[in-house]
Amino acid sequence: MTSPTDPPAELGRIVNGPVPAELRDRLMAALTAYAGPVAGDPAHRGHRARQTLRRLAETLPPAQETLHDPDLLATLSACAAVADPPMYMTTLSHYTLCLRSIISLAGDTKELQPQLDALEEGRSKGVYLVTEVGDADSHLGIRTTARFDSERREFILTTPDPGAMKFSGVSALGGPQTAVVCARVQVAGADCGVFSFTVDLCDEQGPMPGVSISSRLDVSSLPLDYALVRFEDLRLPYERWLRDNARIDETGGFHDPLDDPDARLRRTLCVGQALWGTLPTAMAAMARECSVLALRHSTHRRAHGRLAPGSPVLTYTTQRHALLGALAEAFALTCVGNTARDTWWRSMSGPGDPLREGGTPTGMTFSPWAAVDRPLAVYKALSARAVARLAAECQHRCGFAGFLGVNRLAAYQGFAHAFDSAGGDSQLILLDAGRSLAEEPGHGVTDAAPPPPDITVHDPAWWPAVTRAQEKRLTAALRKGLHERASLGLRGLELWNPLLDGARELGEAHASRLAAESLSHTLDTVRDPHLLAALRPLASMYGAVEARRLSGGLLSTGVLSTETVRALPTLMDQLCDRLMPYLHMLEVSMASARTRPAIPLGAPDYARALTDCLSWHTHRKGSS
Repeated sequence: MTSPTDPPAELGRIVNGPVPAELRDRLMAALTAYAGPVAGDPAHRGHRARQTLRRLAETLPPAQETLHDPDLLATLSACAAVADPPMYMTTLSHYTLCLRSIISLAGDTKELQPQLDALEEGRSKGVYLVTEVGDADSHLGIRTTARFDSERREFILTTPDPGAMKFSGVSALGGPQTAVVCARVQVAGADCGVFSFTVDLCDEQGPMPGVSISSRLDVSSLPLDYALVRFEDLRLPYERWLRDNARIDETGGFHDPLDDPDARLRRTLCVGQALWGTLPTAMAAMARECSVLALRHSTHRRAHGRLAPGSPVLTYTTQRHALLGALAEAFALTCVGNTARDTWWRSMSGPGDPLREGGTPTGMTFSPWAAVDRPLAVYKALSARAVARLAAECQHRCGFAGFLGVNRLAAYQGFAHAFDSAGGDSQLILLDAGRSLAEEPGHGVTDAAPPPPDITVHDPAWWPAVTRAQEKRLTAALRKGLHERASLGLRGLELWNPLLDGARELGEAHASRLAAESLSHTLDTVRDPHLLAALRPLASMYGAVEARRLSGGLLSTGVLSTETVRALPTLMDQLCDRLMPYLHMLEVSMASARTRPAIPLGAPDYARALTDCLSWHTHRKGSS
């Protein structure tokens, strides 16, 4: 490692955003100060969650302010994800999904003040019940019903069969829990679309009347309390309907300005915008932590192979390629997180209310998510898949140490892998993104040339040019296939089934282009020449690693030549040499606020740090 240099403040702002360091430290302290029994013990998870939510409530501004501040909500997400991935899932459900649904969609929040107060103060844990266990794409076909009783002006919430049971992070013995439940409203026998309802699930004694919660279901990658929930003719007052701008008049007449069922569904699921606007920041924080921990471990860890006995593992080019490549990808994901946050902020502060407008006007085919907000949904899919892959590579590069729970890499990998499906299925998001791009008139087919010859592989502008060319070529190919099949009179699944691989490839290429341009735009804002000297080869390293990983598809479309692909390892060697003088600066800037207890993997003396975090059983005199 090189001698320490002071990290530029400009890099700190890119990595950490504008939230003051003092508040980040207090959030980390609130998330790591649990003083109860062992955190991993299922019997104490509910107690820990409530205690942590109360500490967060004391640390954060009021919920209205927190939930409308993308920078603060993203910082909370990042701190929770790094400190304890399962706790991130709890805070996500509590703040972003449950509380934000109530604040955004209630007809009158004063009618729900007791529930809001309990949630804001951390006295009740908020959960979100949308997924149903019986069918794929259940969000498009929600079968939990809320039948309106016009005489009593109440709704009757019912789970019609086992396939409609909800799945979420709940527990029958988890203390007070308040849920936002997505259900299909029925008025006078008519289907009026999917809305949300605020439901008291549990008190200190267990489930409320009309609510049944199963025994615990384990999810090893995100160890929380999970269960199935069903409703048995649960009566809800009219005020518990998160009716938005819809209403049912005194004669039982239903009125909704959004008379399109898909528009109402987009509106009900609008909280996905906040999730996708902040999740990439959390993913990027975990990616930085993984890469920094693995780099530090490889710097201090000696190898005893016969080529160079006693040399640090990072001396080997394969290790450098993998871990400096991981650091480069972590920085690119940081730029993606910032772009996602800015995109969400612009959607909130632009003309009109994006929630009132129902999100991005695009159709629903495979899932509702791209229709709610395509760019944000794609950022979510991109970051979840990238971090799962990056964390797994860092685990592998750290050997046995990478798989120990105390070193946290396994938790980060499990979290990211779980979020490939959670928060909107990434495969379906990318399928819908590819489909919508191919159906957009004139998208991306005017210039399908490969990167200009005057842009060299060493130039940070090379990879964005490659991704643009790849997206254009795949768009043209998918559009051609779509036109040919449509001209035969094919529709629906017959039309799209043979084209699904092409739609997925296009969605993935679109995500790659968004990431490349996000990194490129970040570099364009940097003014510090010393920082640029570090970030330019870092950006080029990201492009080289991605080009090598995606070389099969790039070769098949002719965007890259075999000569270029074969030259990538040599280029990566050169970029590693250029990065080494800046490695300490990059590590210091990209490391997270310290968690408690400290993670042994990043310590200069790993064996001693691991030893110190363990309790020991020794032989006692007089025992046999």
